[in-house]
Amino acid sequence: MLRILVVYSSSEGQTEKVAHHVARQLENKGYAARLVSAHAADDTAAIGDFDAAIVAGALHMGAHGPALAAFISEHAAALNAVPSAFLSVSLSAASDDPADVAGALEAIKDFEAATGWTPRRTQLVAGAVHDRQMGFFKRFLIHTLMARKGVELDPSGNTEFTKWPALDSFVGDFAGLVEKAAGGARTPKS
Repeated sequence: MLRILVVYSSSEGQTEKVAHHVARQLENKGYAARLVSAHAADDTAAIGDFDAAIVAGALHMGAHGPALAAFISEHAAALNAVPSAFLSVSLSAASDDPADVAGALEAIKDFEAATGWTPRRTQLVAGAVHDRQMGFFKRFLIHTLMARKGVELDPSGNTEFTKWPALDSFVGDFAGLVEKAAGGARTPKS
């Protein structure tokens, strides 16, 4: 059974939710998925013990978090040796403004250059606004920016933009890449 590591770094919880979803999708396809927070990673999460890896990182203010960058920098050689993918989770990925999307893509390039990791696949994943997970000033800033862009937030305080079917498609495509790299070492579930 092929083993896939799913590493995440989340600040308000949506990236963690994405990572859990990815791990479940991989397990449903017959892979052994191990979910690890970059904030709590230790030596037992050695990348070399896995056949592939998917990393999910929250993008805020044009940068991915320092805990994720430290984890990736430490394990860049091992990540580069196996099929790996990067999911960059942000509100920019949900935007209709090409400048927002371009900024998110540029942040991925900057992250790769800073960490020495070159994932075989990258994907922008739309994030969410969870009011209760943010402080007053951040919430005010996010609400102001969203209002300027004409985006209406859910009055419940939880507005999710993640497109789960698109994420599932990405995971399926990546699983195919892993299978090909492994030479068909495992027959996937239907």
